[in-house]
Amino acid sequence: MRFVSTMALGLMLAASGVAVVGASPAMAAKKEKAAKQNFSKEFMGPASELQKAITAKDFAGAQAKLAAAEAAAKTPDDVYTFNMLKLQLGLGTSDAKLQRAGIEGMLASGAAPAAEVGKYEFYAADFALKANDPDSAIAHLQKAAAAGYPGSAPHVLLAESYFKKALATAKGNQFTPEGKASVQAGLPHLKKAIEVEKGEGKPVPAAWYERGFQVAYVAGLPEASEWAMFTVEADPSAKNWRSLLRGYQDTHRTLGKAENLDLMRLMRTTGSLESEFDYSEYAEAAVSSGLPGEAKAVIDEGRSKGKVAPTKLAEIYQIANSRVAGDKASLPSGERDASKAANGKIAASTANAYLGYGEYAKAAALYNIALQKGSVDANEVNTRLGIALAKSGDKAGAKAALEKVTGPRQDIAKFWLLWLSKQA
Repeated sequence: MRFVSTMALGLMLAASGVAVVGASPAMAAKKEKAAKQNFSKEFMGPASELQKAITAKDFAGAQAKLAAAEAAAKTPDDVYTFNMLKLQLGLGTSDAKLQRAGIEGMLASGAAPAAEVGKYEFYAADFALKANDPDSAIAHLQKAAAAGYPGSAPHVLLAESYFKKALATAKGNQFTPEGKASVQAGLPHLKKAIEVEKGEGKPVPAAWYERGFQVAYVAGLPEASEWAMFTVEADPSAKNWRSLLRGYQDTHRTLGKAENLDLMRLMRTTGSLESEFDYSEYAEAAVSSGLPGEAKAVIDEGRSKGKVAPTKLAEIYQIANSRVAGDKASLPSGERDASKAANGKIAASTANAYLGYGEYAKAAALYNIALQKGSVDANEVNTRLGIALAKSGDKAGAKAALEKVTGPRQDIAKFWLLWLSKQA
């Protein structure tokens, strides 16, 4: 039974952006120019009148004087100063459009001090992003970064600009191909912002990791697993583990029953089984794999936690329960036959049963025999050997086994290694 995603719509609705702490745009209104400025005579009078009105907080009067000052502005310094005054008026009136026009005009004048260009480009990008103009924001932020604007802010806002561009093209809970391309363009910038924060010894906001996962997941990108792992590394909560593992299932629809069972085992271990559907999927995978004891234990656990009603999953529970006694009775002979067999198939099969019953030491010993004798799927056996050793507390042994896993199972092994790394 495959998992059909219900996360995409919720993540799309939650994709509201990340917070960025930066300097106040009011700083940009300071007069930063050196004394040597080239003002035209025609501009001095109207500019002086406009400045007096702004200083006196006569904003209505200042608004009326804008046109005259703009018409008189001829030189680059005239244009720069006029737009600085426009920015001040916008700040005084809380008019975001006027503020944006002022800062963009200051940049366009060509007279902005070189040392301030990066800061002005950053402010211009912030205004553009708030005005839902991500293309302009991207252009300004690229210039801000090139001019050396410090910290993670230009990088995280650049990522957010690409994400907003992607969201603008979304249809329902799906990104268009263009939107997916924008998400892919934005993720490296978010990763750069995280690197900057870490490099400066600052804690990375958890929302940044969550944002990366949200947009990558909704876009159906392979990077979603990487970002989900980032969220777990930052906060190994059941919620984040669920996002990682369910997201992986949803983007890897060709997972085989055996691989999916090992993912479900990790969901159980991390407490991220939430619904009756989760327990049903796990129990069905276990029963169909010849592991009735594990299926019964999973349903019992779901019922004890109130996740599965006492009368639910009755049919599969009855099937599993009816097979447990016979299955357990066969294990000692299977264990004996494993050491005599010409290959490792009996050892691996018996080890799987012991793993399902939680007898991890016996399972590990038999998995090692299976590997020694061969003719088994070494990647599957090493995955399960790693699980058995991890659950028995042998972290070093588990790590060694899981690190040997290659091929399609390598991601599953990485998830177990991540869990292992979070254990005290």
